Amino acid sequence: MTDISPESSPGGPGDERIPDDLSSLFEGLTPEKRDRLEKSARDAVRGTRAGMADATTGTPRDIPVAAPEAGGLVFDDDGQEHDGLPAPLPQSADSDGWHWKHAFPAGTFDSAAWAHRKKVFLHKLAWHAGHTHVYAWQMTRLSSIGVAAGARDAWHYYTAQEYADMVDTARRKKMNPDIIAALREERTEAARGRRREPMLVGGVTAVLTVIAAAVAVAQVYGLLAASPAAMLTLGVLSALGLREHHRRNPDTSLSAAFNVPASSLADHAPLTDDLLNRVLRTAKVFTKDEHQITLLEPIRPAEINGVEAKFKLPDDIQVSKLIEKKEAIAGALDIEGHWLDIKQDGSPTRVSFWYCTSDPFGQPRVSPLVQEPEQQDVWNRGILIGFNRRGLPVHLKLRHVMALLGGMSRTGKGMLLRNLICGLGLDPRVNLRLVAGAKPGEHRGYAPICSTFFGRRPDRLIDLLEGFLREAYRRESVLEDQGRAKFGEKDLADFPLEILIIDEYKQYANSSMRIPDPSDEDGKRTIKACDRIAELLEEIAAFAAALNMTVLISTQDPDANTVPRGYKSNTGARAATRTGGAIQTNAILKDGATGAGLRAHEIPESLKGGAIVDIDGAPGELIRSYFIEDEEFDGAADLIAAGIELRRELGRAPGQFEDHIENYLVAVTGESSLAGGPTGSGRPAPATHAGGVGTLVKVSILELLLDAIDADADRITMADVRAYLTDHDPEKWGQRDGEADATYTARVGKLLAADIEEALEGTGAELTAKTGMRFGKGPDGREIKGSGFHRKDIEAAVKAARNAHK
Repeated sequence: MTDISPESSPGGPGDERIPDDLSSLFEGLTPEKRDRLEKSARDAVRGTRAGMADATTGTPRDIPVAAPEAGGLVFDDDGQEHDGLPAPLPQSADSDGWHWKHAFPAGTFDSAAWAHRKKVFLHKLAWHAGHTHVYAWQMTRLSSIGVAAGARDAWHYYTAQEYADMVDTARRKKMNPDIIAALREERTEAARGRRREPMLVGGVTAVLTVIAAAVAVAQVYGLLAASPAAMLTLGVLSALGLREHHRRNPDTSLSAAFNVPASSLADHAPLTDDLLNRVLRTAKVFTKDEHQITLLEPIRPAEINGVEAKFKLPDDIQVSKLIEKKEAIAGALDIEGHWLDIKQDGSPTRVSFWYCTSDPFGQPRVSPLVQEPEQQDVWNRGILIGFNRRGLPVHLKLRHVMALLGGMSRTGKGMLLRNLICGLGLDPRVNLRLVAGAKPGEHRGYAPICSTFFGRRPDRLIDLLEGFLREAYRRESVLEDQGRAKFGEKDLADFPLEILIIDEYKQYANSSMRIPDPSDEDGKRTIKACDRIAELLEEIAAFAAALNMTVLISTQDPDANTVPRGYKSNTGARAATRTGGAIQTNAILKDGATGAGLRAHEIPESLKGGAIVDIDGAPGELIRSYFIEDEEFDGAADLIAAGIELRRELGRAPGQFEDHIENYLVAVTGESSLAGGPTGSGRPAPATHAGGVGTLVKVSILELLLDAIDADADRITMADVRAYLTDHDPEKWGQRDGEADATYTARVGKLLAADIEEALEGTGAELTAKTGMRFGKGPDGREIKGSGFHRKDIEAAVKAARNAHK
């Protein structure tokens, strides 16, 4: 890291020299401010790659803290504007010069590298200490071999056995008896001479003296006092035994005599180059004896009990082979597949290898925005949606791109969307429009930041898409006049980023509603609303992305035909939570995604909020969404409040600026969905009743009844009506404590009848619940009968009430 020091001379005319002593700058600070400044400095230093704190503002750490948010992943997309490279900053002369640390190998002064070395050393120490009994037994065995070998060699020398071997050979060859007799006589003389040799006599005397002394010390002072001599004797005998072992097994290493496996073979041993080589051989990545890795830098600890190694593969092996063998490598490391991350680090033979010994997604993380809501930058940085297996934050840009999100029910789509919507709300340059195909109530909290928000109503979605398309053509004409291809960040003031999110799109794709065919001038022919919606989406996706206009579709359990093909082929950002199979995975990500390793259907069920994101065909990244509380309390409320306050200050809150799309909706339907309508629940209201920002007006009971009916249903039971009204206003429509079911049903029936009568007063229309209605068959196969309302009767009452108020 380059040291930045004050200039010793002015940098230009009028500049004053910066003093070397900066303590005077802090004289006016209170102790509290000094403490905060010191803490900020320490955190900043600890966030550096080396992890070594400054001598005066921090403390050395064995394992560096997680990288700051700025180091996170920002998924970009092709075909977008990219800022040019910044001009290089002037460097001081010292930064280009030689430093004494350069004389040492890389990593010599890296605290993170030393932390890993320490871990490896302690592991080896513990490993060998745990095998002390094995070493003791092997030394005893080697000592016995040494005793036998020493006694044999001593006897061989003492009795001149080499002559005996020659005599035996001569006798077998039936040589002259005189020669044999001469050899025997020579052996006798040699043995007699050896028995008088000073070295032999001295050696035997020394050995016997040591043994006698050890026995005497043990007898007088105990075995502990004699242990040094015993250990010395044991060591000498073990050395003799080791020599004999090597003589018997010349092709094996000396360490094989102890028969103890290497410490790198232990479960969850610290990562070393030896362990990497063994793992890659086990996984059949390395198939030749000469294959081995070359570390490019010291192995370092990483976040979430992880470790990272950067190394170079042999020239005939590429990173793609490691990625292909990822499951086998994980098996050799005895970890799960998603605990391992392998990436190319430059050339195809350079690898960034990361893994951890515990589940990197095991603990959910609360979104950092919950603690510190701050303005977001959708254009350059993207929206914070989650973190990857390395613990780094993941951002998603939604500029010049169409997006698709899908997966099974209850797999985390809603939480991923929750992070995205909250982040979009914190960028006032975004006009957010939210449409819910089902359960609009769960999105009610987002209404204040939405320029348009409504639920169900396929016909209204068609009107919205037509208004969206109309705005796209308007923007395109501006570009045509200016001779440009696309809008950029500098155009956001005049052409804000329009983002339309369609949640539960499958409800619209399966809708049976029919609408007049726009191509039929006579107005007699009808078409399915779902076909018109798909047609509009494909047309928008074909060209609108370059106009600062984005559509994001979120759908559940899609098949190959759920998402319009023309739209999907133009999506540059895709995310899939856990799916039910390969067909659903390919329907969300791309054709052939499963074969490319993007297997969202294999995301563990235990990984709540897990998703595979795929940006413009890049290899998929497994992430986990940040958590924003949605059950115990509304964890997004503060984020939405911060977003609306920020927008109001800048005149960018819904209703504070000219909205061409919402104005088009009002013009063709007479109703406004601004900020979710008057109650923020996603129910459109007549434009004359919509009011300004934050205005609340009473919603007619008739509209509540209409909203309660499912999009494809033509009737609704009274039980479902009561349940829906209870969700809307529990105090008025909910069952009270101790209230009998019959009493509750009668009370709600009277209240409902009174409200309907009030809503239809002066219209001449009537609406009453019908009895004996049929609602299909239940799970037991029996016909369900009861009281309820027909959709056509409710729609007629709503129409009568609206006509009366015109």
